[in-house]
Amino acid sequence: MSLLNTVQRFCKRTGLDVPTSVISATDPQVKQILALLEEEGNDLSGRGDWQELTNEATHTTVATESQGAITTIASNGFRYIKNNTIWDRTNQLPLYVTDGTGWQELKSTTTTAPDYHVRIRGGNLLSNPVPTAGLTWAFEYVTWNWITDATSTTPSQYFTDDTDLILLPEPIVMMGVRWRWKKEKGLEYAEDFRTYEMMVSDALSRNGLNRPLSASKRIDSPSPHVVVPIGSFNL
Repeated sequence: MSLLNTVQRFCKRTGLDVPTSVISATDPQVKQILALLEEEGNDLSGRGDWQELTNEATHTTVATESQGAITTIASNGFRYIKNNTIWDRTNQLPLYVTDGTGWQELKSTTTTAPDYHVRIRGGNLLSNPVPTAGLTWAFEYVTWNWITDATSTTPSQYFTDDTDLILLPEPIVMMGVRWRWKKEKGLEYAEDFRTYEMMVSDALSRNGLNRPLSASKRIDSPSPHVVVPIGSFNL
């Protein structure tokens, strides 16, 4: 649903005058609702790995430690890489994510690791050892951009037009604006907030497709293996 329709529905539900425009509105009430809506969207978008905000990036490696700015590699409002999704498609192997401690350990050893270890530092994607040029790396990432224009071609983090569309689940966004608005007005909002939190938790538990859980562990990333087909074999 568009920005204008969302605000109009909120105003009807709340008993406020219904605006004919939001972006160009001069009414302080409408301006406040717009600000609360953007606050809600930016907060809700970071609550989990929403499939609506998940993108895929591919990168062709260069033969240097720094592979360039992560915001250039993942150009649609990069927020963070989803765990266990970064792979070397050329060699059909996972890339191993490391932190500062692991990185310094790698840099301090004289033996070159057989696998590529990566991290983000200073906004750049770094690799150790230096990769061969021309490899295809890929990963999934979550974007800051929870809004898109009416043609679904220009994503953004903030509204610029009344026809902009919200990518996150509308009922949750609406409830989020409701409790925030009541809080700003000094009204009782505890029940709305409780309902909102339940809606967020339920939606995230069902969002996208979730892999089955093992009783002992959750397998988030498959390791390279040999597949043996079911059938009869001559012995």
